[in-house]
Amino acid sequence: MKKKILSISIALVSFLFFSFQSLSSASVTTHAPTKKWVKLGVRKVSKGADHDVLMVTGRKGAFRKLKFRVTNSPVHVQNVKIVYANGSTENHIVNKRFNVGEMAIIDLKGNRRIIKKIVFNYHTKFFALGKARIHVFGKH
Repeated sequence: MKKKILSISIALVSFLFFSFQSLSSASVTTHAPTKKWVKLGVRKVSKGADHDVLMVTGRKGAFRKLKFRVTNSPVHVQNVKIVYANGSTENHIVNKRFNVGEMAIIDLKGNRRIIKKIVFNYHTKFFALGKARIHVFGKH
């Protein structure tokens, strides 16, 4: 009788141990927020000095960070102005030449914010081959 109670107790303890272990690992994976970069858009850069506006819809959500990457041709970014849905603005003076493939990350002031539009002021060299593109991503 004692052997039967002992084997049932061991089976019960084993069952509870594995049940709690699977529950704890499931809660970690399901509650972990996704921290992927969401593509907000791409702008073709005109040759010479110019600016471009990238409109962002509220459907994309609120963001904490912005990242932009330059492709096709180098571009000198002077500043990036972010206009939020509530009308407030945030200006970031960059003043840097970005070669093809280079990226920059901008931490947004405040917490997560809904972006209405992003204005890039830039210039390119007239002898640059092809038109540069600025790819913009946001992180929730």
